[in-house]
Amino acid sequence: MDDLLVKKKESIPILDLSKATCNSKEELRRYLEKLPDFKIKPEKVTAEQVKIKLDKNFTFKSGRKDLQNMRKPYVFMDPLPVEMRELKINDLAAVSIDWKMLTTLRPKNKIEENYFSRLIELGKMQNKNRALEKRQYQFDNQIRKIKNKSGVVEMRTVSCAECREDFCNGKTCTQLGYDAFARQAQETRAIVSKIANSSPTVEKKQGKKGAKKVKKSKSRRRKETKKRTITETT
Repeated sequence: MDDLLVKKKESIPILDLSKATCNSKEELRRYLEKLPDFKIKPEKVTAEQVKIKLDKNFTFKSGRKDLQNMRKPYVFMDPLPVEMRELKINDLAAVSIDWKMLTTLRPKNKIEENYFSRLIELGKMQNKNRALEKRQYQFDNQIRKIKNKSGVVEMRTVSCAECREDFCNGKTCTQLGYDAFARQAQETRAIVSKIANSSPTVEKKQGKKGAKKVKKSKSRRRKETKKRTITETT
């Protein structure tokens, strides 16, 4: 009796298609239609079950080809003409004589010749600038030594009054102006310097002087009108 009263849970039959074979697309479509939609709940993973292995050994070995390429020095392209690579620009720039009088070698094109002469000019200008910097450093090395009350000597670097940078004498920063890593033209630099130099105190003083002049002119006019009225009455 208990077996009749208690309802048994019927087991759902599952299709076994492991041995099925499909010879056409239509047969495959039929088998796919028979497949039921299984709704499975997602598993909840706890923090205790998660285990992460941290590999603290970060030693990466490079291959043989990479090691061979790393040993070889990287060869940069030489900007000099092929005919003039035997010469040294520093030796030619150290002399005030034209480089054409010192060597018989010449580039093939006139463009390369002008380019090479320009490089030598840059080398000469570089040497002049270095000599000038050495002279300036001898007179003023931008370092001040000051003694404290306790007798300790302190060394301080002088900052420029124009650009507020250390080791600047106020000559290069006034000659060249930069904005957003780009060199400014002389006209824009002059406009910016005028705006920076014009302080609000000067404008206030000018405004006060103008107001005083207006007051004086009004008082003079009143005096002149009074004199006219007195002369007319007499």
